[in-house]
Amino acid sequence: MAYEYKISADLKPIYDYYNSIKNTIPYWFDVSYGIWLESYNNDTNYDGDKMFSEIITYAVYAENSIVGFIQFGTSNYIYNGNGKKDYSEKCGVIRNLYFDSNHNCGDELVSFAEKYFAENNIARKSAFFHALGMTCNAGHGKLYCGLPHIEAVLLKCGYVKEHENVYYKRVLTASDAASDKVSVSCKETNPKGLQEFTIIADGKDVGAGALVYLPQGEICYLKWIYIYETEQGKGYASAALKTIFSDLYNKGIRRFDTDTADSNIIAQRLYTKVGFTDMGRTRSYLK
Repeated sequence: MAYEYKISADLKPIYDYYNSIKNTIPYWFDVSYGIWLESYNNDTNYDGDKMFSEIITYAVYAENSIVGFIQFGTSNYIYNGNGKKDYSEKCGVIRNLYFDSNHNCGDELVSFAEKYFAENNIARKSAFFHALGMTCNAGHGKLYCGLPHIEAVLLKCGYVKEHENVYYKRVLTASDAASDKVSVSCKETNPKGLQEFTIIADGKDVGAGALVYLPQGEICYLKWIYIYETEQGKGYASAALKTIFSDLYNKGIRRFDTDTADSNIIAQRLYTKVGFTDMGRTRSYLK
């Protein structure tokens, strides 16, 4: 079959393709075109910093119908060994790569990114960089395990798996009741939807965390939760989450998602205990 590859200035066909496959990816949500476009093309992180200095999209068509696309570019920063943003170094990133499994166009899509990286002397390359995902998808940037044909192309092109996470979702209901074991004190939500919180028990701080409210509403993401080492093993994390479930439901939130490293067995047990559903693995890659 003959394929036609185009640099996409008009991104509406990409948005339509997003909607056609979103139900196969647990962290792709219903979103308006305006919110999606801002997140896709001009995204900023939760500190308000622009993620990419340049971002490019190629779409692939078969018989005048879009069957896939790739989005790649140069990041504005990387994360150093301490998890801090480093603006002195850049990284080439394949941010999005999606195509129909019955079409043999993945290698060619990746070749456009590889040519760009070579022309710009970019040695450090990443695909599905977790922290550079789209804001409208809670910033989750990894590739879902239910798309093995995409992973196969990346591996064939020299990328190797970097990290693997477990993705969770939970539907909130009116029956979710707050725990009387802890209270959760929330700070003001920042312009990007990030809200940090403190967990309090017996009059003292015992932990902390952060939520992200998605711009399309009714969806919230648990960015992280942590109980201080001296306070672990007392049930504070599960109590805090139960309180958060109730608070979010009362605010109109109906879906609550999170993820954790596949090596973090303690977090996985916690999320299962409080009613999250394991939606599968997600992965990032390096070259």
